[in-house]
Amino acid sequence: MNYGKLTESIYKRSVVNVVKANGAGLGTVCAALPYIGGQASAHGTDKEVARRAFLAAVNRAALQCGLVSCDKAEDIFHSAESVCANLTLSVPQRLREIKIRQIIEQAAKAAAELSIPFANIDVQVLPCVTEPVVSCVVEVCCMQRMENRAKEGEDIVMTKWLGLEGTAVIADRHFEKLLGRYPMDMLDKARRFGQYCSILPEAATAMKSNAGALSVVREGGIFGGLWALAAESGVGLTVDLKSIPIKQETVEICTYFDCNPYELLAGGSLLITINNGWELVRTLHSQGIVAAVIGKITEGNDRIIQNEEEMRFLESSVQDALYSYNDAFRQCI
Repeated sequence: MNYGKLTESIYKRSVVNVVKANGAGLGTVCAALPYIGGQASAHGTDKEVARRAFLAAVNRAALQCGLVSCDKAEDIFHSAESVCANLTLSVPQRLREIKIRQIIEQAAKAAAELSIPFANIDVQVLPCVTEPVVSCVVEVCCMQRMENRAKEGEDIVMTKWLGLEGTAVIADRHFEKLLGRYPMDMLDKARRFGQYCSILPEAATAMKSNAGALSVVREGGIFGGLWALAAESGVGLTVDLKSIPIKQETVEICTYFDCNPYELLAGGSLLITINNGWELVRTLHSQGIVAAVIGKITEGNDRIIQNEEEMRFLESSVQDALYSYNDAFRQCI
């Protein structure tokens, strides 16, 4: 393909037709009302890269505007005046058209499930891009904003497992290399961890359970998410490292590449502060959602990670392990 925007024929064939075939709208513009937005980006060689960016933006938008108190996740934004998404996909020249079609298809399916139309999808072929890079903005026109504050004494509940999105990206990128050590079924399972990227079902349950604060975990991994949760409310926290749920596939892949799973891209996990966190955990488990109480909100500003007898303090800025897990990756971004 040539540099710049896609030709009209390719755009219609691999974007417009694909979006419509999967039940998502295209070309709908939000009303000119006050809006709250969620923005996120993703990159990678996997066909779910646009879906990951879209769902991450949806997660943030949902928590910002407080539209999570509903019966079903797909009804999250029904009470909004208007909602739409804008997607920008930048790809390298060598990428085949069929891969663009697959990337758009996965995002379109996710958008159709949540009834969120695309106002615009921009696809460009750029010389400086070595792999697909996606940016997504979800705009929600509404008049309300969620009060989102953690309070001293509340339990900290984490949903799903740490590092899910990062594990999926690494497993897909280095699938052939990892096959030399691990079985194919394990790696196939790891590549599908992107299916857990939406936090809307557990967010809706947490809101109905009178949660204090909800915080999406993604960049910087669970450590970055815990720091952000505490910083946004001006509180401290204490977390038991061994209580944080982790998949064995994540352990194996992070061990192979010598990276920290606690700082790995963690899309799909939600941090919730609430009184009687174990009651919320039981409710989530009854809905098929993995969750655990991993710590407590404390007075002051100390953010402490406890590992048996050892104690460490969280750092204010954590680089996501996805950007530094090996030299080969650093050379290609």
